[in-house]
Amino acid sequence: MTKMTIKLPLCIGFIFFVFTVFSQKKMAPFSPPDGSFEVKCPGTLDYGEKHVLTDLGEMKTITYLSREETENPDPVYIINYTDYPKGILDADSIDLVEEFFKTSLEGIQTQLKGELIYYADISVLNMPQKIYKIHYNKGQAILKGKLIISKDRFFSVQVFSSLSQSDKPEIDAFLESFKVRAK
Repeated sequence: MTKMTIKLPLCIGFIFFVFTVFSQKKMAPFSPPDGSFEVKCPGTLDYGEKHVLTDLGEMKTITYLSREETENPDPVYIINYTDYPKGILDADSIDLVEEFFKTSLEGIQTQLKGELIYYADISVLNMPQKIYKIHYNKGQAILKGKLIISKDRFFSVQVFSSLSQSDKPEIDAFLESFKVRAK
């Protein structure tokens, strides 16, 4: 084997590495004022809240949203969480938690008129978690998400993107970096 044969794959590998590292947006760490979670995000997260009257009483959903400052932002990163009354989301009740996740996911899928591509359990240490992917808009858009129950708080972490932007490494980095902190 000649020196040239060995150097060529090394050069190609180095160029690929440099291109991958420098083509990614900088992921900045973020944690809300209450410190309930941490995530790495490719932009700033804007805060919003919504109050809804339900059979359980008034529920407040907190939303953090990040998107590019363009007419058609792509992708859009969202974190929602809602605190439920104590004991409603009992992580020990496996059937109840699974039904809660499935109902939540069906609502998302119905709203988007999308097709569920995958849905998998990624639970850790008494913290039920699911990941999923939905194709919608006739297969031209994708939603990747994570559903998490931590004590009495339900988190929905989502990234909406066009099909052409769905393989951006920032999308998986955002979802994988999301961690719930102890309240």
